[in-house]
Amino acid sequence: MQRSIITWQEAQPDQIDVSEIFVDTAFRSTPWAQEKVERESSRTAARILFVSESNVDYNLGEGPEAVVSEVAAWNDVTLPEDFKARHFSPEEDIVQFDLVVVMDKFTAADVLREVSVFDTINSTGNYSKRVRRLGEFHPELAKIMTPDGQDIDDPLYGNKGGATEKEAVEAALVTLREACEGLVDWLEQLKGALQEGESLRAAVNRAVREMNELEWLVPPMLQNR
Repeated sequence: MQRSIITWQEAQPDQIDVSEIFVDTAFRSTPWAQEKVERESSRTAARILFVSESNVDYNLGEGPEAVVSEVAAWNDVTLPEDFKARHFSPEEDIVQFDLVVVMDKFTAADVLREVSVFDTINSTGNYSKRVRRLGEFHPELAKIMTPDGQDIDDPLYGNKGGATEKEAVEAALVTLREACEGLVDWLEQLKGALQEGESLRAAVNRAVREMNELEWLVPPMLQNR
């Protein structure tokens, strides 16, 4: 049996079915309004946002898992009583915070997917460069230059409670503490080398501009050629 193929040019209007053809539009806000607020702000302190478990909706508005609270209390780590999980807001968070710290390459990719488009419009914004992995500041992980070498694994992923999960959370806490201490050391170094009249906020922004991007995650349109 032969099949005839009707090209677009040959087709008659009544032979073209477009009922299943549609464009799923996406509306994206821009950070320009928040940029104006930040430019007019007299803020001198640096702001850092920690992001983990991106793209997870089921725990929005909830606090830490019970095992996390238990391990934190056992290790004298105070968790904010009013902490609630929320979505990352690209157009606000990437401007309000001078550093957006993520835990692994998956979260980094999710955040960069949302903010890298701003760099194509304003190349001086350094939005993508503000996204850093916490492992970059860890004394040992920072030396591992593989794509996932600086990742800090989610101790709850794949675990279903019990002693194994608690041990994983305790191990993650040690790594997180060491990485955060490294981040504090980095901030202290910046603070000790401030240029004349420079605030820590400005110093962090300057340092971020001088960092290498996470090139293996940067979209092709933003990669160095």
